[in-house]
Amino acid sequence: MVAEPTACPIPDVLRRIVIVGGGYAGTTLCARLGRALKRHPRDDVDVLLVETSPCQQALSELDLVAAGTEPADFCELWLPAVLKGLPVRTCFNRAGTIDCDQRTVTLANGQEVGYWRLVVASGAVPAVPPVPGLAERAITMWSVADAQRLQDRIREQMKLAASLPYAEDRRQALSFTVCGGGASGVEMAGTLGQLLPKRAVEVGLDPADLNIHLIEGKAEILPSLPAVQRTRAAKRLARLGVHVVTGSMVQSVAGGDVMLADGGQVPSAVLVWCGGTHADPHAEIWGFTLDESDRIVVGSDSKVHDLADVYALGDVAAFRDPMTGRELPMLAQFAIASAKHASVNLLAELDGKPTAAFVPNLRGEFVSVGPSWGVGWMWKLNVSGIPAIFMKRMTYVLYWWQVGGLRLAWRRGRELLAMQR
Repeated sequence: MVAEPTACPIPDVLRRIVIVGGGYAGTTLCARLGRALKRHPRDDVDVLLVETSPCQQALSELDLVAAGTEPADFCELWLPAVLKGLPVRTCFNRAGTIDCDQRTVTLANGQEVGYWRLVVASGAVPAVPPVPGLAERAITMWSVADAQRLQDRIREQMKLAASLPYAEDRRQALSFTVCGGGASGVEMAGTLGQLLPKRAVEVGLDPADLNIHLIEGKAEILPSLPAVQRTRAAKRLARLGVHVVTGSMVQSVAGGDVMLADGGQVPSAVLVWCGGTHADPHAEIWGFTLDESDRIVVGSDSKVHDLADVYALGDVAAFRDPMTGRELPMLAQFAIASAKHASVNLLAELDGKPTAAFVPNLRGEFVSVGPSWGVGWMWKLNVSGIPAIFMKRMTYVLYWWQVGGLRLAWRRGRELLAMQR
């Protein structure tokens, strides 16, 4: 449940660090700054997190809530609990405007907040192209509310199918299509393929009536993974009964079907859109310099172009790898790593020291293909099956340990095991 915007009394301090956005980057930065300031208190420093929701949402776990019966709160990390005991204040409000000349953030309720350093970590939003019928029919997968909406639709379709006498009608009612063959789409399709047969049996349906498709406009799914892992993922999806359609873009959505550019037609009583993301559009409203992908242009130390007192981190930032010159993809591990480095730079600036360049290091990437199987790589080694899903689990546990300590990591880790994730 999203809290109503709240007023944020501002103490009179000399140096205030305002962090806009409580996703992976924002939460990591708050936790690291909070611990550092708790160890070495500074009376002239104030850390304020501005975030609309008191819950950080684990987007990579939404598929389990959507396709199964898992409680939504598993995907929610309660920020006040994570930051409890740390010298970090939370303000559940929205940043309306930012005045970099006056060094102020005006909140949605009209209250003005001054800053010494500003960190923009407001993340990304789903990118839904202007395809006829797509926005009206598709369910995006970007929040717990989205996952619950899909869970409700699955329940409705199961109930409908159970009332139909003919197999052809049941297959139409039980047609589920996921658009987007990246990590999010493959994870959603794999989870549907693994969990929906169990749910069908529970309500007296034949799993053979399920009709699950994954559509990807490019020639292959999971383009960021090595070729051998893409092949393994495709074979795993086929074993789970997921029909993978590649090489053609979605042209329109009408009735219960998705029409493709090559003339193909895919039955889709329920349509899930996992076709990409777009940097937070507020970045343009706030007046920052954007690149061609509409992400905020930053320098090597993650400071915003031509601004010495503003950082941008995570998905909203167009950070370029100094080794390759390529823009970093929107991955949680880069958001977390950039936040760790920003905490070091901010603490250095508090001591009057210069900032250092951020050097990203992609250690690996893992994608689940169903809740109990995965593909990926680490240290240049390809990993698949149970070891891959285990490593994916461990990345969550490590994050929880970093932001919430051993107690949070232990509790959430036990929940993961109970959910076979």
